[in-house]
Amino acid sequence: MLPDVVKGFFLLLFILVPIEKIFFLHKQKIFRKGWETDAIHYFIGYFVGRTAVLAISGILIGQFLKSLINSQIQMNVASQPVAFQFVEAIFIADVGYYIAHKLTHKIPWLWKFHAIHHSVEHMDWLATVRLHPIDQIFTKIFQIVPLYILGFTKETFTVFFLFGAFEAFFIHANIKIRFGWLRWIIATPEFHHWHHTAERKFYDKNFAAQLPILDLVFGTLYMPRGKMPEKYGISDPIPLGYFGQILYPFFKRKKFMNQARKIENI
Repeated sequence: MLPDVVKGFFLLLFILVPIEKIFFLHKQKIFRKGWETDAIHYFIGYFVGRTAVLAISGILIGQFLKSLINSQIQMNVASQPVAFQFVEAIFIADVGYYIAHKLTHKIPWLWKFHAIHHSVEHMDWLATVRLHPIDQIFTKIFQIVPLYILGFTKETFTVFFLFGAFEAFFIHANIKIRFGWLRWIIATPEFHHWHHTAERKFYDKNFAAQLPILDLVFGTLYMPRGKMPEKYGISDPIPLGYFGQILYPFFKRKKFMNQARKIENI
């Protein structure tokens, strides 16, 4: 039996690659520059994500945030139908994600970690997983802690995680499909690609992961009709290899950056 992480990778590959080839936004190779690095990010990030969720629920909440738990509120939340909980969980988690995501753009030392994700120059489904583990854990805390404290059921978490994972791959995908009025309800590539544009003035737009209305409310929405970015990436000198990217945030001087580049092909 193949591990779930391997089955998930090939399932996404067989579903999203054909869609990207048929409805492509930008003509590019499947195995584009940085593909191997992002594949490594996928497999390692899978275990980082699972470990982060267990640590958040078992250590952070279990040991340090007990005082915030109200059993009556948890019972009221858990007694709702899963469909209601799911909608509530999306909204609450995305508010948390919006806050965390904006902090990674505004606080310089957090940006060093988040810059790894923005270094992608060719957007596709696999670009989703180019994440520094510290960046990944940081945003997970803001998403997951409120849901655990409020007492959402395991069934709700399962549906939420599955939806959130597919949505993340979807909004990074290299597709030009237009979704009409739905683009205002749920995040789409049309929405998220502008967050990755190489145009610096749009770095601080479209922070939400799933709900564009949050950016509308907070004044950070940018989604022009009929227009999409031509180039992606940032000017920061991010290494191409996995280990170079992991070490990048810890180097303060150019000479250390050069050392990181030397091991990027490890």
